[in-house]
Amino acid sequence: MPAYPSSETSTAYSTTTQDSVEGRENFLHDPRVQELGEISQLTDEGWTRSLYLDLFAKKDIEKYLTDSGEYSNGRWVRIPEGPALASDLHQPLCIIINSIVQYLGSPGLKDTRKAVNTDTTAFKCPAIDSAKHTSPPNIVIKASGPSFTPPKCASLGFPNAAACIDANLDAELVCDLDQVAEMSFYAKEMFIEQPNRFFVRSLLITEQQVRLFHFDRSGAQYTPFFNIHKEAHTFIRLILGLCAVNEVVLGLDGTVQWIIGLDGRRTRGILEAIGPDNVLVTYELAMDEAPFTRAGVRGRGTTCWPVRNARGDMFIVKDYWMSGGRAPEFELLEEAKGLSGVCQMVSYEGNRAQTKDFRGETSAFKVGSFHNRTAIRIVMKAYGPSLENFSTVEQFLAALRDAIAGHRGLLAKNVLHRDVSPNNILLGPSEADEGEHGTLIDLDISLRLPCDGPIADDRANFNIGTRMFQSLMVLMTYDLKPERISAHDYLDDLEAFFWVFAYIIIVYKSNGEKSPLSPLRRAVRLWNQEASLASSSKYPFLHSANTPLQVEETIDQGWHFACLDLFIQFKDYMSQLAGKKEKLTYASRDPNPNRFSSLLEPVDKHYDHILALFDDALEKVRGAHNSVKESD
Repeated sequence: MPAYPSSETSTAYSTTTQDSVEGRENFLHDPRVQELGEISQLTDEGWTRSLYLDLFAKKDIEKYLTDSGEYSNGRWVRIPEGPALASDLHQPLCIIINSIVQYLGSPGLKDTRKAVNTDTTAFKCPAIDSAKHTSPPNIVIKASGPSFTPPKCASLGFPNAAACIDANLDAELVCDLDQVAEMSFYAKEMFIEQPNRFFVRSLLITEQQVRLFHFDRSGAQYTPFFNIHKEAHTFIRLILGLCAVNEVVLGLDGTVQWIIGLDGRRTRGILEAIGPDNVLVTYELAMDEAPFTRAGVRGRGTTCWPVRNARGDMFIVKDYWMSGGRAPEFELLEEAKGLSGVCQMVSYEGNRAQTKDFRGETSAFKVGSFHNRTAIRIVMKAYGPSLENFSTVEQFLAALRDAIAGHRGLLAKNVLHRDVSPNNILLGPSEADEGEHGTLIDLDISLRLPCDGPIADDRANFNIGTRMFQSLMVLMTYDLKPERISAHDYLDDLEAFFWVFAYIIIVYKSNGEKSPLSPLRRAVRLWNQEASLASSSKYPFLHSANTPLQVEETIDQGWHFACLDLFIQFKDYMSQLAGKKEKLTYASRDPNPNRFSSLLEPVDKHYDHILALFDDALEKVRGAHNSVKESD
């Protein structure tokens, strides 16, 4: 997928007092943890001791400690008391963990979970663009079962890891923030490779102590260290919990399961969802299409599953995590029923799980810093691939035109999209009805507007939406005083459609192939940078009189006939509106979040003008095609 992630960022941050301000700054700029935002929290000791109490009886654990030979005189005998190197702990810990699993585990657990030392067994680990090298976890709980499969061309990696464990010496422990950073990398990869993950847990063990790390779509949480020798019962329960044969206990969604072949790889899969009649429906996963997953740990965690029903009809099942205070996407999709150019919902489940139920006590967070998220599942009609998979000028123009018309239909239902991007515009079939050549999807950060006008109460925010295609006014909010920030409005979304149009004709040829690298195409990369850089790059592009010439000299010749005039007129129209917005932002002394009301009132005028530009361009293309056919 293209590298322009949609963002939805909070600014809460909490760590232990031992971490310096400089350490926090380094933490926030560490690529391994940027997806966590600024949320990281130390829990109380009680949570650690409360976990996995019902998995095994206390008497069975006592019997293991007495009979196994691994524990004597109040300590784990294999753990060296004064190890010279952290690696001296790896194999002893593997032996202890496997001993616990073999002695206390059920037959299913014994056969499907094994602690593996990555010093002696190759672990397939992706590279990371970071000055801080991230190596594979020291110990991995290798798993087999309905949710696990070996990585491609390897026997061990994140796709078949139930949990990751690192070992270190007490004397060499880094600060809490660096520990979170390292563990967050493992968690991110597990969320990517195991798309039915609800949460990920991992351990950091020393010769004396251990702590647990928990990652979910609300961020990270970690426990205090406790002594593995003095609290052997708690240590054993953590090991058994992270090796559990019950995948729900491991943090996996049991409604998505795969059938595993003799070679350990997935052959087919099923997904269970509540259907339109409130009856459980079992869908077949489309194994020839990989699910779409949104990279990162904290956030919506969107996963889209291509599925088929019993009749072979295709659908998309969308799983995501909604933060509190938002209108659920399924409510907005109810409003969109019957609208051309907008995805159509079949059924939904509104409260599948909540992150607060996976965690320790959340009251320790600073007020307002913990954002509970609720798991939502929506079954939708299936459409074509995203806009960037176009193959003709007509297909591209028709899809974008119908998505704009769909956006207009949503606005008429008092719904504002706020995340216009190529990923959120899907192509319709070649034989699609009028208005169905392009479909707008992904309403999970959309807003329900007041009924008395197209103005949202929520102020624009450069952290909401897809950076590459944000309007200038949304980007400007990074540097505006709060009283000068107006509401995100439909003109911001219309400008986003312009940025989508400009991006496509610069980055792609008219046949859908990538265009050669050019200075202008390099400049487009800046649109995806931090808000200040994106704004500095996009501002002259939108307002400069020289831009049309640059575009004409750069874009593929196949765009010129139908799209060059469209680009110029679309640019000029959005430039005028953006200029008026900027002037009103700085000229008005009234701290009114709706200072653009006069610009927003002629809704039909704006949409009619832009749609007419696309209709004219499409008429050119279709007219040329008809002329060719007649000459043949």
